[in-house]
Amino acid sequence: MKNLTIAIACCIILAIACKKNTDQTQEVIKGDLKETIETVNGITYKIFTNKDATTFKGILVMGSGNDENNPNEGSLDGAAETAICEKAATNGYAAAIVKYRRTPGNTNSETWNTSAKMIGEDYDKCIVAIAGKYNISKTKAVVGGYSFASYMLFSDISANNTLSYCKGVLAACGGSGAWNAQNFKVPIFAINCSGNNEGEYYGKSLYDQIPANSPIKAKSEGITDNGCSTHCGGDWTDKMYNKMVVWLN
Repeated sequence: MKNLTIAIACCIILAIACKKNTDQTQEVIKGDLKETIETVNGITYKIFTNKDATTFKGILVMGSGNDENNPNEGSLDGAAETAICEKAATNGYAAAIVKYRRTPGNTNSETWNTSAKMIGEDYDKCIVAIAGKYNISKTKAVVGGYSFASYMLFSDISANNTLSYCKGVLAACGGSGAWNAQNFKVPIFAINCSGNNEGEYYGKSLYDQIPANSPIKAKSEGITDNGCSTHCGGDWTDKMYNKMVVWLN
């Protein structure tokens, strides 16, 4: 009986030891910044913080571009996303790039709307994970993205309420429709190159579609950059960061 008890105890210990840990961390120090890839409650993101910081001014979550017709999961290594996250982290914010799920893409309007809803949910999960782990109010959050992620965020904040608590959406090289602009639930900062690369409404023309009496109009902004004419051809890190600071102050 004693040997049986010991055997059962060993099995329990082994089972606990082998249990999959769903919260994982990979950390790299680069100068004064810390880059940490974390998986918390099923969502993976790369978060940038000052390596010595214990309190934060707010949360920034960015998302990558993708092939809208056959998207993969979000990348954590984009140069533009990294640049704005590093700038935010240097100045006291917790900034992350989210690995959103692979979505159905742009087969038709139904799959597009489903994709947008999934992306919005993943941004929300990321914000909630960071807010809980780093003791920051989730209402002190701004979301943003490039290309595909911007399109998805525009669709999500017009059709759904998932991210309605956010202070704003930083959207580079994305576009949307008049109906979406008339139903945005949070302020936007839309910035694009000239050249009509993103459809009828983008940058300044998208901002113009927001009704004058909309509560988000005054806090929104749209810029069409005449210094570039290709898709995602501008360097807009500083402009996007500055808008984030205005929203979070």
